[in-house]
Amino acid sequence: MASSLSDTKQTGGSARPLTGRRTKIVLLTASGVTLGFLIAAMYRENFQSQWRQVQREYRHMLLQAPDERQRQLGQAFPIELRQIDLPLLGTTDRCVTCHVGLDNPAMADAPLPWRVHSGDFLKHHPVEKYGCTICHHGQGLATNFREATATDVFWDYPLLPVRLTEASCGACHAADSPLMAKHAPRLARGHQLFLDRGCQSCHKLGGVGGQLGPALDGEGLKIKHQLPMGHVKGEHTLANWLQQHFENPQLVVANSQMRPPRLSAAENEALTIYMLSLRGRDLPQNYIPADRVAAWHAELHQKVKDPVVLYNRFCVSCHGDGTFGQWDKFFLRFNPAIRGPGLRAMADKEYFRAAVEQGRPGTLMPAWGKNAGGLTPEQVTALVDYLAAGDQRPAQPLRPMLETLSGGKPERGGELFTQHCSACHAAGKVAPNLANPVFQKTASNTFIVRTIVNGRADTAMPAFQRDGCASLTDDEIRDLLSYIRSLEKKP
Repeated sequence: MASSLSDTKQTGGSARPLTGRRTKIVLLTASGVTLGFLIAAMYRENFQSQWRQVQREYRHMLLQAPDERQRQLGQAFPIELRQIDLPLLGTTDRCVTCHVGLDNPAMADAPLPWRVHSGDFLKHHPVEKYGCTICHHGQGLATNFREATATDVFWDYPLLPVRLTEASCGACHAADSPLMAKHAPRLARGHQLFLDRGCQSCHKLGGVGGQLGPALDGEGLKIKHQLPMGHVKGEHTLANWLQQHFENPQLVVANSQMRPPRLSAAENEALTIYMLSLRGRDLPQNYIPADRVAAWHAELHQKVKDPVVLYNRFCVSCHGDGTFGQWDKFFLRFNPAIRGPGLRAMADKEYFRAAVEQGRPGTLMPAWGKNAGGLTPEQVTALVDYLAAGDQRPAQPLRPMLETLSGGKPERGGELFTQHCSACHAAGKVAPNLANPVFQKTASNTFIVRTIVNGRADTAMPAFQRDGCASLTDDEIRDLLSYIRSLEKKP
């Protein structure tokens, strides 16, 4: 027998049974290790998981309470997963698995996550109807704090910091309603800042606004992967991006055309809250509150017609109060005095209307007509009347008009333009481009000549015919007019 075993080990065929034995040992060991891991995972999930520890501590707190009712609740308290399914909202929340004391007034002084929910929000928003993530965001199906917070895991909408939770009120309620002024004051303040700072002069919201910046409908639903996060400090969340973007737009977004809003810390936070509230979410009918319906009605049937409000909302961020021409240090250009005595003396209401409705293509001045900026004809008329009325100062006195405006030589006019006008009015310079199609269409020959002859009061535009100094002749004025008209691009 010993001889045969020795022979088996020495022959070439003996390697197969030894190799097979080793393979079986390795497989058995691997299976044992795997089974051990499975048992450990099962034990951890069923006995040591975070949510179980939270619930055991809560039950202990109940059993140690001086109140008999609380001790009875503790004796009957089961350790189990809790879940709220809300198919109408498309959410499933397990937050109540750990926040087990959120509706227990006896937990008012308890630490998180056992503390009762603040305020009386649950009275009007019962958790079984609204869940948690509709207001707080975070990953509703998670059963541990890290994954529920979801700031460093793959999840689109991480938990909102408590200081920003008012943003969720605006997802359902109207930010400018008396209800929000009382219960979500920072949301209401952010909405008012949005209006007062003229944000809609560059950004559309609800179909109304300028086109220089992106539309803000659904801004609160953006995810971090849609935004440049390279220069954002701290957690890469939409909230942090918004706040740091308001502090320094050009640092967060390279070559941003947004002026730094120069907000205080409190204003920055309020405006961030309002931006986060712009979710554009379609809600089931039974979730829409009365103040939202009232806001929709006002938006459709009670549009703002106060010209001062309209001017401050859409014009003041560039033109100031419109009484004096201003040098825009950010955009490196002049903004004309659109309510000053000079323009009022030379332009009629049709000129103002064309400028408001059609804007100035190729410039920062957007079109505000119904199909562009979203203003109704009534709102445009209110703005035009306000601009034409001016700032109550007497209109600029004008020299007598030239007897005839025809007969100018565009070649000579081009030379004069290069000498006297191109430093400001050439393409890309600081003053309006006179080849602009809307300008060419709406500015009459009389308007152009009067502007050249008299200049524009309270702006950088000088008069080119003045008593007691070297001035352009009438023929040179006609040459200039002829050249300016030659700039119009024919279709």
